[in-house]
Amino acid sequence: MPGTSGSGGVTRALVATLFAAGCATSRPAPQPEAAPLCRCAPGQPCWPTRDDWQKFGATLRGKLEQPQSPLAPCRSDAAGEACATAIRNSTNPFYLQDQPGGTESTGWLGAWTAASSAYAVVAKDASDVVAAVKFARRSRLRLVIKGTGHDYLGRSNAPDSLLVWTHQMRKVDVRDAFIPQGCGAAEPAPAVTLEAGTRWLEAYQEVTVKHGRYVQGGGCTTVGAAGGFMQGGGFGSWSKKYGIAAASMLEAEVVTADGRVLVANGCQNQDLFWALRGGGGGTFGVVTRVTLRTHPLPDYFGAIDGSIVAKTDAAFKDLLEHFLLFYREELSNEHWARPKCGSSISFASWQGRALPNEKKAARSSTARLWARNWKDANSPPKLGGQYAVRLPAAQAGLVPKPLPFQRIAQEPPCAARLPS
Repeated sequence: MPGTSGSGGVTRALVATLFAAGCATSRPAPQPEAAPLCRCAPGQPCWPTRDDWQKFGATLRGKLEQPQSPLAPCRSDAAGEACATAIRNSTNPFYLQDQPGGTESTGWLGAWTAASSAYAVVAKDASDVVAAVKFARRSRLRLVIKGTGHDYLGRSNAPDSLLVWTHQMRKVDVRDAFIPQGCGAAEPAPAVTLEAGTRWLEAYQEVTVKHGRYVQGGGCTTVGAAGGFMQGGGFGSWSKKYGIAAASMLEAEVVTADGRVLVANGCQNQDLFWALRGGGGGTFGVVTRVTLRTHPLPDYFGAIDGSIVAKTDAAFKDLLEHFLLFYREELSNEHWARPKCGSSISFASWQGRALPNEKKAARSSTARLWARNWKDANSPPKLGGQYAVRLPAAQAGLVPKPLPFQRIAQEPPCAARLPS
């Protein structure tokens, strides 16, 4: 019926109008966009005065510095002796990380260039970190965090910023029976507590050399133990057996962006604890202290390393295919570690609870035999560092020097070579 049809059309239109009006009135009124929070830069009226900086520095247990680039002499006289010395020093990672303005990389082409902060807080403890965070908040300063300067994405440096430099915070405390705060019912665990500036060098010296245990860390000893490596996950020497480094975290002390000091573990601030184990260095706060589970050392360990150079592109492609198959069948297990720092092709280290018999030892050195059988190479494969070291119970867990993570040039009396 035409009338009915028209009535229905009007009704539908009225309902649609009322519905639209109801939706419109239920929406919140549009808010004006907030002005972006700009960080203050030198030369602007908001930049702290010299007197402000001096007063701030007087509140610190550490000190306030104005960092300079280690390569600064080259900007004034590129041909001078000071520049030549600076370039020589730039190849030494230990020298670079001892400079508040130093980084382990000069930048990334087209992405970032290393730049020194305007000021740096040489932090002695968490109270200095709190003071830096609060001063940066009040003054609207860009804040960056650096321990050793290994962040190759440039996140540990920024121009016109205030740097929290944790490099001097290196206390290491080994615990036989650690219980996280607030976890009274938890089973005690052997652990080590590391301050923010501790490098794996200090961690391994204390945990392994002095206490005969292992902490899951990285292969490059200049890297910080509590910074981006740990907070980014951290695949380390024996991660195939003990997991990533972050999995060993039992507790962390963190200074958050509002200047509070929080303790995060499985019993308190659990969300922060979860986020710190892989969420990235400095993402959720400044970690000033971290406690990691330690593990028993194997009775034996060893290493095989080497290199192979293919003659042609086709040979290289074939080499990669064969190596990946070999890795899957022979090396992808908890007895083989990650490649050593700086390696191209490396067979890393073998470790086990007992020295293998001749048959097993031969298989353990399959990497060497496989490499020697590779015919399509520019030169014979170079292999070295093949050894197995026994850590007898009579030594009460002490590790023969030098460190087990370094090449043993002169083997200690307890060393036994793998068969040729």
